[in-house]
Amino acid sequence: MPRALTLVFCFLALVSAAQTPDAGIRMMKLARHRVVAAKFVQTRHLNELDMSVEARGSMVSELDGRLRWQVDSPVRSVTVIDREKLTHFDGETGKLAVLEQEKFPWLKMLRSALDDWLSGDPERLARRFDVTSPRPDTLHLVPRDAALRKLCQSVDITLAEGGDAIRLIRITEVGGDTLEIRFFEVVNDPALPPDIWRMPPR
Repeated sequence: MPRALTLVFCFLALVSAAQTPDAGIRMMKLARHRVVAAKFVQTRHLNELDMSVEARGSMVSELDGRLRWQVDSPVRSVTVIDREKLTHFDGETGKLAVLEQEKFPWLKMLRSALDDWLSGDPERLARRFDVTSPRPDTLHLVPRDAALRKLCQSVDITLAEGGDAIRLIRITEVGGDTLEIRFFEVVNDPALPPDIWRMPPR
């Protein structure tokens, strides 16, 4: 699975995990909104090379299941996931790729993870992770699901003040590399342009 899509998968799968009652209450706040939009800065640190790679972009996630993940720099790309397929636009080549959910088992898993997130059901979500809360605003997740264990060792999620938005996601990958995503300008239930889901994007 391409790194960019791995990132999207991890984001969908892990932001929903809640096992303790306190964690469940906090994460339920995230599922109350029909649409969430935000800008992000993601930094991936490569241990072997002792270097970091940064990307900036924006995302939109809506309650009926669609996700739009856009990277603006260093190279523009847009990925839209709906209930049937994943569509990826490469801004450098201008090419559009479509992956049908039925043909790709990992895409079905991604779709299921998104459903888990939107359900806000702690019992259902606990099947994927062991969750602790080292600080009042932080959840530490260790994947229980075998497929997720192939992607990451653990995930730390820091919630914004008030608990209705995610401020930071830090993913520790199986090989020891880390991926940190900082969210800002988070808007709950924003008015969206009518062509926001159009692919290829304008």
